[in-house]
Amino acid sequence: MEGGYHDERYDSFDEYSSNKEIYERIKTEIGGDHASFPSSVLGDKKENTLLITNDCLRLRRYLMNFHNKKDCQNKNCCQYINYFLNDIVRNFYRSDRSIFDIFITYINHNSNDNIKNICGPEIVYMNKNKYELIKKLYNVYKLYEYFINKNRGIPTCHYAQLCVQSYYSIMYDYLNIKDTKFCKALKDFKILFEKNEHMSENKCGTNIPNSLSYPDTCNEVQEESIQSALSPHQQTPRLEIQNPETSLIAQGEETVENKQDPTNPKSLGAVLPIILFSSGIGALFVFLSLYKYTPIGHWLLLRMQRFKRISKNIDGEDYEMQQHTYEYDKENSEYNGYNISYNSV
Repeated sequence: MEGGYHDERYDSFDEYSSNKEIYERIKTEIGGDHASFPSSVLGDKKENTLLITNDCLRLRRYLMNFHNKKDCQNKNCCQYINYFLNDIVRNFYRSDRSIFDIFITYINHNSNDNIKNICGPEIVYMNKNKYELIKKLYNVYKLYEYFINKNRGIPTCHYAQLCVQSYYSIMYDYLNIKDTKFCKALKDFKILFEKNEHMSENKCGTNIPNSLSYPDTCNEVQEESIQSALSPHQQTPRLEIQNPETSLIAQGEETVENKQDPTNPKSLGAVLPIILFSSGIGALFVFLSLYKYTPIGHWLLLRMQRFKRISKNIDGEDYEMQQHTYEYDKENSEYNGYNISYNSV
């Protein structure tokens, strides 16, 4: 992810809900803070100055809820507020980048040392792809929040259905997810959703799946991450399996070496069985040529012809089996593609 903090991550559902609740609570508590606002951060901005001032003061109030940087990191408060600021600039200020620069100037102002130390480097303008990815994730969280809202009494299964559709739309829109932290956020939500009693006990009916799929690319990325974390000694068997060319090259070098040295015991030991086998085959052909018109020679020829016919039949059956397997795999891949499209709707 972008930003200056190396442990930056995506909000889990619980972190999202907690940070959202804090912001909703403080956004009306800024009435007495206007006098402390350093108007110099606005620069030459003439439009929407009151709205921008209020958003700056809300940023300060939000961060003041966290006692120190560690407390904020534990709740991932910077990631949430950074997304929120990006969201309001795009949706309420028509993507005016200069307004986001005002937020950055404000949080780094000398009068805000307390909040600058908490989140200063993490307030950054996101690129479009990063913003859209988080927006889709938060939409899943929002729908799940509606689903489990206790104020409604019985959970509304309609929101669970929308939540599932939103989850699968991420998998459809991002087929090649390579972000391990985003994969973790998806996996954590998948576990949370499946543990919900209405899902685990099928209280919402069979139209809503009680389990969610997990992107194959996420499994691959996490496997690569695990391998990279292993020590070189632990990785050795895997590397030998993945690189058979190395062993082939080594064998080739040994063969060349043996050829160059005819007195090598290894070379003699390898060549001797081949010589004996070739001699045996030659003797067999001589025997057949001498006795092909005798009863013994005729019997041996019949046995060899029968063996060849059996070999051809086996090869034919193997080919037919491979053809059936190919057709099955082809149909199965088409069915899986249909499933992905269906689940993504």
